Amino acid sequence: MNKISQEGIQSTAIGFILALGVFAFPYITFIFSYFVILIHEIGHAAFGILFAYPSIPAFDFRYGGGFTTIQTRSSFFLVVVFLLFAVGLVKIYDSRRLLKAAVALIILYTFLAFTGIHKQIILFMGHGMELIIAGIFIYRGLSGSAVIHKLERPLYSMLGFFIVFYDMRFAYRLAYLESYRTQYGNAKGGGHWMDFSQLATYMQMSLSSIAFLFMLCCILPVVISFLLHIYREDIISFIRK
Repeated sequence: MNKISQEGIQSTAIGFILALGVFAFPYITFIFSYFVILIHEIGHAAFGILFAYPSIPAFDFRYGGGFTTIQTRSSFFLVVVFLLFAVGLVKIYDSRRLLKAAVALIILYTFLAFTGIHKQIILFMGHGMELIIAGIFIYRGLSGSAVIHKLERPLYSMLGFFIVFYDMRFAYRLAYLESYRTQYGNAKGGGHWMDFSQLATYMQMSLSSIAFLFMLCCILPVVISFLLHIYREDIISFIRK
């Protein structure tokens, strides 16, 4: 078990306060929001490509926000993904635990890739990627991992907490404000084709319920980053056995 260093606590606290400061100024929040939009669209594109759909993320200069063009599934992309899985299995062949985990992952991927579930994952992983990046940034600020200069640590923490706050505000509004849900449904010219609108239809849940679940998910980047730092050595030791 690793103790959190004094520098890690300070960097995290400074980042937390800086993120709150950004939210105190709507214009600065608006500027930083484009960073979140970029991550969001990269998330759609990355998981689109993962499931063999050539995808291109972009900013939406017509309606605002972003948009990812997802093309027809490519058999070539699908073959490449499975070839990469095969290469990965060869690389970790000597580690039984990693090998078992990789085989389980391949089985899960295969199931998802050949059912309609993968399309819902692509939809969710716009917002999902935001939380992943937030967790990585908070972890770097906390642990100093992959940091060259010590000033990067509070900046990483600030960006991570900003994403968490931004997503929690979005989720709260979508869950509890009818006017915001109407605005969300009319976005991009209407048609209720926004990510959570489509997920709500697929899962046969209300939009407010989906938003509430996502609001709970917004806590995970903070919790997981702290747990990974505290139990990092135990996790590495377990994997290597």
